Amino acid sequence: MKRGVNLDTQASQTGLSLLFAKGKRPSATDIERLLSATDMAGAAAHISYRPPDEAEGWLELLVSGLTFDLCGLNPAEPMPVPPQGHRFGVAQDVEERELEALTIVPGRHISGGFAMIPIVQAMVGLSANIALPLNAEAVCWHPARTWMEPQYFSRIALNWLSGGAFPALGLTALTEIPGGVRSEGLAFFVGQELQMDLPAGERTADMAKLAVRFIDYVVSNGPFRQEIEFEGPDGEMLRVEPSPDGKLATVSRVI
Repeated sequence: MKRGVNLDTQASQTGLSLLFAKGKRPSATDIERLLSATDMAGAAAHISYRPPDEAEGWLELLVSGLTFDLCGLNPAEPMPVPPQGHRFGVAQDVEERELEALTIVPGRHISGGFAMIPIVQAMVGLSANIALPLNAEAVCWHPARTWMEPQYFSRIALNWLSGGAFPALGLTALTEIPGGVRSEGLAFFVGQELQMDLPAGERTADMAKLAVRFIDYVVSNGPFRQEIEFEGPDGEMLRVEPSPDGKLATVSRVI
């Protein structure tokens, strides 16, 4: 049984990577030692398969009854560093450093369910518990092209796992567009992105706060299928209009 660095396209897009300074990636032994010593928040993780040849550089981990592949361990070649689209707390010069990646992806037995919340939560929980003790430089969530400072990532991830809001600024992201903001990465979970139209004179930051609430709602309740109007958190009337193909939902204030 063997894993190489060429993961299939679907799994690699679903995954999460931990970035390390050159030469600082952990080995399989380091991971085994960490998992046996760490009192992990949430479900415990353990190694369900370890190749006899350390040079293969991967482990199969069992978390909450689900298996995940951790690839790119020392002394094997690192995984490719994923592209960056959005930064949360990481240093401005992080891309200029020589970084190496470990990648965590759902096991191949999980067919067609990569975006299911329990799978994502198990993967995120595992990563949140190991990123800090392994001294990772950044945590990267592939579907939204986000790079996060490890303490920031661990905080928002563990808050979500303990019943808090979905980490919209991390597992999704917001991009300014003319006249508003648009989500990136929400479609991974629900097949639909969200756009907030910005009325004249309104601050982008205020619209972004509202977008975060909407993202949490959509992840919990599913995409918008029809046009609706309802009262917003501050008593304002809002309209949601899904596109004909359902891949975009636009939120605007009712004038």
